[in-house]
Amino acid sequence: MATSTEKDQDNTDLLVHAYLDGELDVVSGVAIERRIDAEPAIANQAAEIRALRATLRTRFPREPLPPHLRLRIDNLLSKTRAPYRPTWTLMAASLVAAIALSSTSTWFGLRTPPSNALTNELVDGHLRSLIAQQPTDVASSDRHTVKPWFNGKVTQSPRVKDLSGAGYPLAGGRVDVLDKVAVPTLVYNRRRHLITVTAGLVTRTTPTTMSVNGFNIIRWNDDGISYWAISDLNSTELIEFTKLYRQPP
Repeated sequence: MATSTEKDQDNTDLLVHAYLDGELDVVSGVAIERRIDAEPAIANQAAEIRALRATLRTRFPREPLPPHLRLRIDNLLSKTRAPYRPTWTLMAASLVAAIALSSTSTWFGLRTPPSNALTNELVDGHLRSLIAQQPTDVASSDRHTVKPWFNGKVTQSPRVKDLSGAGYPLAGGRVDVLDKVAVPTLVYNRRRHLITVTAGLVTRTTPTTMSVNGFNIIRWNDDGISYWAISDLNSTELIEFTKLYRQPP
């Protein structure tokens, strides 16, 4: 009987293979990517799998299916397929289902707030920073280096705070694109977690807290600029970070 350690190893092996095959969802892919970066044993396993695949592709190239075999398979499939003749009942049911689906889609299109598109873009940007080897364009813990770097690159001038004394050191900044507009994004660290703070045009006047795909998001407005703080940190720590960030200099 397999022990829990052996089962965990089996699960890790499957996750690594699925990750290299591109079969994992974004959140799971980010998780296994972090483990590959942090755990040498898993990194070696991933490197061995990549090397094996490269060797197989080089020494055993995929051969095309012989024409006569493809023809036999096509003939066999054509004989086994039953002819499809929709009845009036099925056609009516399909029509009702299509109308209902169309109505539902229209309702969702009318009810979905346009801010959801911005939220999705922000989450995608945060995910890219988790996957990328370097999550910033300018890497510095000095706010006097990061803030001037944005000059001439974006229209908003974000607040850049030094929060290292509270356990949220500045990692740097980068330029993202939000709703087809270049916007500044700051990156802070919290233990092994990242916090991205993006500044953009004002969208709402009241602070908002939400959770999207496992990420906590806090949105607020200061000095005519909207801010979004995103992280997989627990909501308590992200709220604490936001309060510290919003405090006057």
